[in-house]
Amino acid sequence: MSRTVRLVLADDHVVLRVGLRAFLEEQHDPEFQIVGEASSGEEVLALDEKERPDLVLLDLQMNGLGGLETTHELRKRQSRTRILVLTQFAEGVYLKRLLEAGANGYILKSARGEELVAAIRAVLAGGTYIDPSLASTIVSKAYGDEKPSGDEEMLASLTAREVQVLTLVAEGLSNKEIADKLDVAVKTVMAHRANLMEKLHIHNHSKLVQFAIRAGLVTVG
Repeated sequence: MSRTVRLVLADDHVVLRVGLRAFLEEQHDPEFQIVGEASSGEEVLALDEKERPDLVLLDLQMNGLGGLETTHELRKRQSRTRILVLTQFAEGVYLKRLLEAGANGYILKSARGEELVAAIRAVLAGGTYIDPSLASTIVSKAYGDEKPSGDEEMLASLTAREVQVLTLVAEGLSNKEIADKLDVAVKTVMAHRANLMEKLHIHNHSKLVQFAIRAGLVTVG
């Protein structure tokens, strides 16, 4: 008989969490029990303390504390919960920082369902899992065979909220439209925009859009 594995799903997209829950609860060997869902790092920390899950499936970009900050905090608290990062970001800098912070695995949201289950099993067994599509390119880049590009380093310097604002700016939204979408004040959006432009050393809109395209945050056409 397979044991039951207690999981927390952390992603700020409800539809994704619903889909993951439905998929995972159909699995056997092991069987998965979803003991909590979170849309922010703060909620992850509260659930970890309350539920003591075996594993948290953690998004990198969330409202409030992002995946990197949450991983740091969980390890600071000496949590034994295994951490598998499930993200859209394929940049080596993120992989390196998450593993250094104490994450146990890194898999892309484009992975197939069976790959996700394999990743969870590997992490629960005490291993470190890296998405196979990233292994040949990102691991070498993250650990010194290649230096990360300047764009990757600058992107990694941004907070999750700044990445959200940058993406929406590049998609053509106004400050007010971004504020409405993120449910924050226009002044807050303006502050995030100023901070990210300062970090990126970019001070005009067109170059900001060009950077977002190069970083893979938006696509052309």
